Amino acid sequence: MTPLSISPGGKQQAAGLARQLGQLASSRKGAAFAAVVVLAGGGFAYVQELQKQQTRARQRNSKPDAGNSEGARKRRGSPAALQNLVKFLLSIAGKRILVLFALSIARTALSNRLARLQGHLFRAAFLRHVPLFIRNLSENVVLCLAAAAVESTAKTMLAHMELRWRRLLTSRMHSPYFENMTYYKLSYVDKQVQNPEQRICEDIPKFTKGLAELTGEWTNAIIDAGFYAYQLRAYSKSNKYTAAILAYVIGAGGLTGILAPNFGRLFKRQQENEGMYRHLQARLRSNAESVAFYGGIEKEGKIIVARFKELLRHHSRLLTKQWQFGMVQDFLLKYLGATAAVVLIIGPFFGNNLRPVDNVLGRAHMLSTMRYHTSVVIYLFAALGTLGSSSRKLMRLSAYADRISDMQSTVKGLASSVGMKREGTIEPTGVIVPSEDAIAFEDAMVVTPADATLVRDLNLSVPAGTNLLVTGPNGSGKSSLFRVLGGLWPLTKGRIHKPGGTTGDGLSHDIFYVPQRPYVTLGTLEEQLIYPLTASEVSAQDAIDVPRLRDLLREVDLEYLVDREEGLGAEVNWGELLSLGEQQRLGMARLFYHKPKFAILDECTSGVTVDMEERFCSKVKELGCTCITISHRPALVAFHDLVLALDGEGGWSIHEGATGSFTEETIPEEGEAVVGNGSVQRSGGQGTANKARTKDAAAVLQGMRAMMRRSASSASSANLEGLLRESSAVKEEVIARAPPPDPQRQDIVLPPKASLKPSHLVTTWQRWSSVAQELAGKKTQQQLMQVGTIGVVILLRTLLQDRIASLNGRTVQLVIRQDKPGFIRLIGISVLQSAASAVLAPSLRHVADALAMTWRRRLTTAAHARYFKGNTFYTTSQLAGMQDVDQRLTRDVDRLCTDLAELIPTMVKPVVDITWFSWQLWRLTGRRGMAFLYLYSLLGFACLKLVTPDFGLLASTEYRLEGAFRNVHTRLRTHAESIAFFGGGPREGRTVAAYFDRLTEHLLHVANIKWLHSVADDFFTKQLPFNVTWVLTLMYAVDQGEVANDPVAQGLLVHNMRYLASVVSNCFTAFGELLALNKRFAELSGGVTRVSEMLEVMSKSEQLQRCGSLKRTPSSPRSPTSPSQGIQFDKVTVIAPSGKVLARELTFQVSPGSSILVTGPNGSGKSSLFRLLGGLWPLTDGQIRKPGGNSGALLSSDIFYVPQKPYTTIGTLREQVIYPLSTADAVAKEGLGEELTESSRKALEQRLDMLMEAVRLSYLVTREGGWDANTEWGETLSLGEQQRIGMARLFFHKPKFGVLDECTNATSVDVEEHLYQYAAQLGITLVTITQRLALVKYHDAELRLLDGEGDWELRQIVK
Repeated sequence: MTPLSISPGGKQQAAGLARQLGQLASSRKGAAFAAVVVLAGGGFAYVQELQKQQTRARQRNSKPDAGNSEGARKRRGSPAALQNLVKFLLSIAGKRILVLFALSIARTALSNRLARLQGHLFRAAFLRHVPLFIRNLSENVVLCLAAAAVESTAKTMLAHMELRWRRLLTSRMHSPYFENMTYYKLSYVDKQVQNPEQRICEDIPKFTKGLAELTGEWTNAIIDAGFYAYQLRAYSKSNKYTAAILAYVIGAGGLTGILAPNFGRLFKRQQENEGMYRHLQARLRSNAESVAFYGGIEKEGKIIVARFKELLRHHSRLLTKQWQFGMVQDFLLKYLGATAAVVLIIGPFFGNNLRPVDNVLGRAHMLSTMRYHTSVVIYLFAALGTLGSSSRKLMRLSAYADRISDMQSTVKGLASSVGMKREGTIEPTGVIVPSEDAIAFEDAMVVTPADATLVRDLNLSVPAGTNLLVTGPNGSGKSSLFRVLGGLWPLTKGRIHKPGGTTGDGLSHDIFYVPQRPYVTLGTLEEQLIYPLTASEVSAQDAIDVPRLRDLLREVDLEYLVDREEGLGAEVNWGELLSLGEQQRLGMARLFYHKPKFAILDECTSGVTVDMEERFCSKVKELGCTCITISHRPALVAFHDLVLALDGEGGWSIHEGATGSFTEETIPEEGEAVVGNGSVQRSGGQGTANKARTKDAAAVLQGMRAMMRRSASSASSANLEGLLRESSAVKEEVIARAPPPDPQRQDIVLPPKASLKPSHLVTTWQRWSSVAQELAGKKTQQQLMQVGTIGVVILLRTLLQDRIASLNGRTVQLVIRQDKPGFIRLIGISVLQSAASAVLAPSLRHVADALAMTWRRRLTTAAHARYFKGNTFYTTSQLAGMQDVDQRLTRDVDRLCTDLAELIPTMVKPVVDITWFSWQLWRLTGRRGMAFLYLYSLLGFACLKLVTPDFGLLASTEYRLEGAFRNVHTRLRTHAESIAFFGGGPREGRTVAAYFDRLTEHLLHVANIKWLHSVADDFFTKQLPFNVTWVLTLMYAVDQGEVANDPVAQGLLVHNMRYLASVVSNCFTAFGELLALNKRFAELSGGVTRVSEMLEVMSKSEQLQRCGSLKRTPSSPRSPTSPSQGIQFDKVTVIAPSGKVLARELTFQVSPGSSILVTGPNGSGKSSLFRLLGGLWPLTDGQIRKPGGNSGALLSSDIFYVPQKPYTTIGTLREQVIYPLSTADAVAKEGLGEELTESSRKALEQRLDMLMEAVRLSYLVTREGGWDANTEWGETLSLGEQQRIGMARLFFHKPKFGVLDECTNATSVDVEEHLYQYAAQLGITLVTITQRLALVKYHDAELRLLDGEGDWELRQIVK
């Protein structure tokens, strides 16, 4: 709403952005003087502010840095980063910029011609010269169509440019990101850039979009400023008008620049908050099963909700700052500037050569000239104002540019191996050199990124054919040794000789690494075996045909994967489909395909049976591979020639393997190491006499020695399983078996993914209704107030607009009457209206933004209430298969609420405007004008509808592709170490690039589709209505008849004509906004559908948790889980979510004090039993009785589950052990007081110290800096340490029953046995899933799942 803005084409608000505050006086000298005052004042204040900023900068720089490079980067100014990025991108744009300038020139030329035609049309209407009016109107219509085409083409060009820039920046980021394992080092070694996927997937597109918009605005502004400054000079014969406008813009721009808050810092903080919130949601999705088993969703939910509240708090502060600054900026640069423009426009017509001649023709000529003069000044003001009022946009871009440049410089440094040293750590000086047939370490020193020395002065040679076993306690550096060998970590000191030398492509060629955590890529079954190669990189000789594929998979008992229903060419998420053991076996098949010289097996068979592990070792030998194995299993000593033992504090020792024997003398004393000849020498170079972990290392070696003695007494190790059973001195008797299949019974099972998926029968209206119900909620007072405030503000703006429309005509009336005092009074009123407009417009934006935040809070809270209830989060992401639920909860909800809040004003404002201005139109033109207006609107809507694409489908596809691109980046970060070991960076880079290409191709397709619609939309809703306005104006003038040569009568006619034009223009603008609602609703439907689908799946998941049944048969209704003193399965048929029967009518009981062992091949359903027990899977048949009855999670005072996949929560070391309780809850549980105090915390820590001693992790408390240490524990702790933390949780909670799901397979034998003995001392009855048959002696029964097809046996263990 521009006070007194006489805009070209009837657009009164195009004027803004100029501010000649001192030109209220009609005198041009006074105007110039006022402009100089504003300029001088603004410049003086600007210089003062610069001096203050420099002083503050010097004070900050004088403070000590404390070595924090992240803080140094934050203090570094953003303008340099923005300048470099913009300079680079504009240079790349090249011809597109020239084309954009050409389009801008064409746009300006058309605008100039249209501005002249506006004057001619007004003159023809005033004179009622119909033929001249028709000729001018015809030309105007044609030029309007051309202008619409040019405008749409420019928008399409900008969209193409934005996509090109996004592709360029993303590829430039991806290129070093996937080189030299940078993706791994960035998150696990350097750790200076948080949430890199946020910067790639969110910051880059927001930056390129903002830059493209600013480029378009500035291109138009530069052309307009130059052209209209020339035009103004041409007919005014003076530069004083241009100088006055420029002076005002510079002065007001300087003032607003000084008053502007540090939006760059605020926007950067907002992006960091968004990135962390998204990371937490993705982290929960990735660890859903472990969190569900622990019953930790309440704690995880609190962490996520706390981060979300912090995000909203900061966003609220940002919105308040924007609102406050927006009022000042709009007043100075828009509304007051428009008033100043009116002075410049109208002032010259009170004197000099522009004063109208005192007759009808003279006044008609004056009206035409004034119309063009208005357009010139307004366009010039707008152009200069655009150039001078972009500070907020530039600060936002600077925030994004700073984050992007920050990451670019970091990844480039890491990709070139520069920047690997962190502040306060040892400078790496080691080198890796090529070797033909050996891996050798010379004085090698291994130091963690946290500067902990694990291995010191290691000297070891492993020639081809010599198999090496690496052992030691958890966290001693076994895997870390090969992180250095593979180039993941820098070699701090010494030399390493290896085949391939310094190549930084992991261990996937001459040396092949099979990691501790199995990794399966997204793709076909064949691609799993050839990884990290792709099908195009495999030669014809090495290609895998179906017979060879079967042979490879038969070696690891996975041949059944070939016959899957999906077929061999299907791309499958194998990480969800296969169990841990199956993934490990697939990893071994991958090794058999590649046939490397050296194979490094990093505890990669912990999830398979002992006999299969033996088969793997034999197969590796047959292939001629030299095997380097990291393991705690003593049985593997028989397959190795050397044993390297590490102690985790720098010490190491080397022993003979199968050809020698472990004697007491070969066990190292504290600070000593034993080499192959049995002599004792110092290892690590320190000779420390008091190593805290020497006993742990010695215990591991003693366990190896004991097993070797037993295996030596056996003629061979072929019957290793029998040997282990004999060593446990137990016998087993079968006491129950699975009943034979009943052919008459047909189990009708509906897989969860099918029953939980969103319904396709739901209409768009129902989708909108479901989201609206969540947005409305129960407490609607705040929303009603916000919506009511929007309505009041819009009503006030409409009334103010009507007042401005009347004053526009009043100014021309005063010129005709040459009433200069009246004009001065009118300017005073205009200043007051400028102040009112400057409050109303930003307030409307602020209330809409606040409403968006309210709706986001409400919608997210409603989703969280469902998602964090019971196991809904697990069911939604795992059983329902909604793998992008984190994208929907974060980005989609945010975008939807923002768009919906912006929709409210665009819905309310047209209704109010049409109601008010239609009445004014009826008053002036009667029924004919109303009919003309509404008929055109209906025809325009019909024409626009014909060329409107399915924006809802396009938007939904865009959101889905954006989510997929983000998820594949998150997946890369989660599995970064395994991918780095495989050297899979290039392969994963191509996968990520493929997802990105699909996204950008869709965005390019959308941009091209929108061109025709944009032309039609601009023509029918913006350009053509101006022509209709002139027709109605002519009709009104003709109806008035001849007007005498009377200034008063002619002034009244001109006033009414101008007011009518403004009324009709406002009506058409409102109708145009209503026509655009169809597109807005269509685009919003995509986001509404995705959010509604998420809510629907959550509701179905919640319902499934309550009823728990996916099938119904008349013969076997489901019985609810009921309470019991023990755990009892009664005729339970275990059915996987896919519908496969894993165990048929399973019946067994676990009584307190009688532990049971659950065994069976991989994928047979061992863990699935406890997914049923814990409520993660629905119970389809039979009955389960357990302590606690229907409680969802296994965590309780009665049952505690320690999952196969270790999980560490976000928090302190203390919170890892007491998880999922808070410290206050843990204190209350231990009976240490009702409130958390320092003394109760100390008492709790003393008990936790005892537990850490029990799991042999007491060194962690000292190493990490106490119980309050807080880090990313999943990265800090080794797998074995994480598993022992899981056991410490079990001991802390002391339940009646402990379910152990292969949760100790990464610990040494002595530690594992100690843990089981300690559990027995605490009176915990164990239900153990394991492949380690040595644990039989700690159990009283064995449940053996035979084939994963339904058969099972229950055996009594006789000790």
